[in-house]
Amino acid sequence: MPRIITVCPTTGEDVPTGHRTQDLDIASMEGTRAFRCPVCKTVHNWSAQEARVEVGVPEAAHYRAALA
Repeated sequence: MPRIITVCPTTGEDVPTGHRTQDLDIASMEGTRAFRCPVCKTVHNWSAQEARVEVGVPEAAHYRAALA
């Protein structure tokens, strides 16, 4: 399952929130959630407006193979 990603406000890097699309529907999420950033090791809050679903190369390659 794809991860839910946001941006670390300290470094500007994309970081995983610790949630995956199977356990959280960001489209219906209200408010904010906290997580410990794996990059800068501090706690950040994120909201649905700031987050996105990760789409990786392996997943895209899987879909291309299924269409071939």
